[in-house]
Amino acid sequence: MNFLDERILNYSIDKSSCPSKHCDDLELFTKENHPLHRMLCGKLEASLLKFLIHLSGAKSVLELGTFTGYSALSMAEALPIDGRVTTIDKNKKINEIASKFWKESKDGDKIRALFGDGLEVLETLDEEFDLIFIDADKRNYKAYFDKCLSLLSKSGFIVVDNVLWSGRVVEEIGKELEQDKSTEYLVEFNNYISSRDDLVKTLLPIRDGIYLIKRDSNA
Repeated sequence: MNFLDERILNYSIDKSSCPSKHCDDLELFTKENHPLHRMLCGKLEASLLKFLIHLSGAKSVLELGTFTGYSALSMAEALPIDGRVTTIDKNKKINEIASKFWKESKDGDKIRALFGDGLEVLETLDEEFDLIFIDADKRNYKAYFDKCLSLLSKSGFIVVDNVLWSGRVVEEIGKELEQDKSTEYLVEFNNYISSRDDLVKTLLPIRDGIYLIKRDSNA
């Protein structure tokens, strides 16, 4: 869900540093060929991720939820030549799409794809990450976050997608819309993050809601 008038959104995209033509081609292919194309993070969110990488100087990125590889490729484009995106997904089949487009990009070799249950794969990782992007099954958001927090570098931060869930997490709006279990999981997750005094966080109404979270160094 986009919360902006489409004209304002397009104007914002036009004035932003957006992903490459390789990403545009992948976005178009996904929209034309995959029924769940709405799961793409989109140009403006990808632009924000790239900006955050440049701003922070991040070199190591972890992503939970690869889908067709759009966000992984857009983040890889922002990384230095020795940077790397490690992306995790259960679906090996859909990764065939991602791999095809990654191979066509000069930045594709910065991406490492891992497969399996997200929580199980996280347990096998013994490195630190400067940026972690959570965009996977909503039921496990809290569990993903808690595990990912232990994998953050000292100055690292976490970006969590879909935290507004088309506005359903807002009680007054949720009553007007069809409910699902994901809404409950996201309300619980948002309340959990909000309640933690050891975190610095801001929730942005960009696309379907983005939570930016890092440890509070003063806590």
